[in-house]
Amino acid sequence: MKENFDNSGVRELEILEKIENDGHLTQRDLSREVGIALGLVNHLLRKMVKKGWIKIKNVDARRIKYLITPEGAREKSSLLYKRVESTIHFYLEAKRVIKEKVVQLKKDGVKSVSIYGINHVAEVLFIVLKELGLRLDCVVDNNKKGKEWFGYKVINMDEFLKSNTSVLILASINKSEIEAFCKEQEEVKVVALRE
Repeated sequence: MKENFDNSGVRELEILEKIENDGHLTQRDLSREVGIALGLVNHLLRKMVKKGWIKIKNVDARRIKYLITPEGAREKSSLLYKRVESTIHFYLEAKRVIKEKVVQLKKDGVKSVSIYGINHVAEVLFIVLKELGLRLDCVVDNNKKGKEWFGYKVINMDEFLKSNTSVLILASINKSEIEAFCKEQEEVKVVALRE
């Protein structure tokens, strides 16, 4: 699934949002909060200054303040719109792919399933299961055992193996993650959302 909102757009939006909330942040602070290298923060800030999105104001000899310009505010709004649009596109595409897989399971006579993994893909999968009338038996996630998710108590894989024989759908569309999980769980009938 292709996303329209690229990494640089995500980073620029995050930096503009952080600066809007606190213009006194240092580049080191921005690096830590956005989760990117200090050199990349420096590069992006220089790029934003050159484009006229932000201004740098000297507070004193050792400190500076970043200010978002009106052009920067417009760009921030544009980047936010693109992120929302990309998220909606991801949701619709994920729902389409998941629905195809679940419809096939239903045609094969499957009446109930379990989900492995709690994430955004699992949320879309949950909605599709409800729409198509398949019963959700268990929610399985080794890292979130004991928590509650949409009214279901999360169990770990050992509990699932002891108590259940339903089909397990892996809530992932990441090919390498799917391959690793299927290799690790050879004894379980795992349905992958992506070939």
